[in-house]
Amino acid sequence: MKVRRLKPQMMKRETLKKQVYEYLREEIMNGRIAPGERLIEEKIAKKIEVSRSPIREAIRLLEKDGLVIVNKRGGVTVFHPDISHFQHLYECRVELEPAAAYYAAQRITKEQIRMLRQHLPSKHEICRQYELKKIHDMNVKFHEGIIEASGNPFLIKTICHLRGINSMYRMAILKRNDLRVELAIEEHFNIFEAIASGCADDARRYMREHIESDYKFYVHLYSERK
Repeated sequence: MKVRRLKPQMMKRETLKKQVYEYLREEIMNGRIAPGERLIEEKIAKKIEVSRSPIREAIRLLEKDGLVIVNKRGGVTVFHPDISHFQHLYECRVELEPAAAYYAAQRITKEQIRMLRQHLPSKHEICRQYELKKIHDMNVKFHEGIIEASGNPFLIKTICHLRGINSMYRMAILKRNDLRVELAIEEHFNIFEAIASGCADDARRYMREHIESDYKFYVHLYSERK
């Protein structure tokens, strides 16, 4: 695999930290750095040709996302979720995100509707070009757009705290079955139409059904693996 060089001499410190963070996050989300694997600063620094300082800063951001665990005795490992973690995540999402959809339907602006629509690819396009990263990114932006449109800063902060494990959960589903992707797109359209038309109760119901369907599908996949 060709390693992306970050050319630190051309970047400000904050930009470099962000790029190292995004690089490591993508490696984790795509499974190139596996759950439970150790992150060794020296090895990463040599691989992407940066100093260890922005790597440490990036690791702190990854820890905040819940994607890595910094051990008390030293050492950093990628978070390794199991079925109980995803169950607990579901218990949070199934209450919080329908609430976000409910308030978004009441408060969303015309500009936010326009932006949300951009994250709804046609089913034909996705079936024809099944690109995992593209689908995942659009999925994330769609959900985050709804959360932002809720206009509730406390709700936004609470849900965003779950972003890391939520991304792992989505990727675990997307990697296993494109049928679920097709159904999820249809569910997204239902949620979008309800929000855009101001039907708050429908938006909440559709979002709850969407999250329940995701979780049932994941549990089914998990039981097949055992």
